[in-house]
Amino acid sequence: MADEILDNYTNVEYDNEMIFQDLKNQNLDDFSKIFQIINIRHVNTCDDAKILIDYLTDCSNPLREACAIKLEEICPKYFEYFLDEFSKNKILKGIIDINPNVSRAICSILSNTKSIADFIEEDLIAQIFELINEIKKYELKNNDFFKGKKRDTKNHAKNKKLFALYWSLEALFYCFSGKYNSQVLEILEYTINFNDYTIREKTAQLLKKIDNPPMEILQKAKDDQNFYVKIQVYDKMTLKIS
Repeated sequence: MADEILDNYTNVEYDNEMIFQDLKNQNLDDFSKIFQIINIRHVNTCDDAKILIDYLTDCSNPLREACAIKLEEICPKYFEYFLDEFSKNKILKGIIDINPNVSRAICSILSNTKSIADFIEEDLIAQIFELINEIKKYELKNNDFFKGKKRDTKNHAKNKKLFALYWSLEALFYCFSGKYNSQVLEILEYTINFNDYTIREKTAQLLKKIDNPPMEILQKAKDDQNFYVKIQVYDKMTLKIS
């Protein structure tokens, strides 16, 4: 039965314009929408882009993932249709999606599409500061994000914030232009102290992009006990000859 259903979709020749017309239909089932999205070949208008990227948030997990993967393919070729506030807000939410495949695909877009990366950089930094403020409020009550306490893998509220911060720092690495050095350094001076080494690793990864970073934060990264953290700033290390 499942094979018959699959054949009904895979044997259909999809018309690109009709796909976008069908995707406007909110009553279309998710299975059909996923196959429609998979078969998108190009984006010709801002309206097309809006219809597609709208499925990046507030949808089922498979649908969001299908959208993110298609955007990863489409955006580098048709980036000009995604340089608007609607797309920006969708991309910013996609970065911190609970599905890592969505986050990973969005980071790939930023890595390969400089125009979009430049377009969202300032707002991404603002979003990270909002996340840090949420973490600070959480930390006042729980005191378990920083060194000295073991990571609680069962704490959903904590891990959700940790996950969002990780992918936000990864996205910022690809968006980093140097225009907002002081704001980025303020973020890194906070995140370098996290107990979770993956946050410190992403911090060090960003740190190596900054010319002449403050010695205090650079030294913390150099002295980190985790190899994956200190290797990020290897090129900034000063060799000592005895």
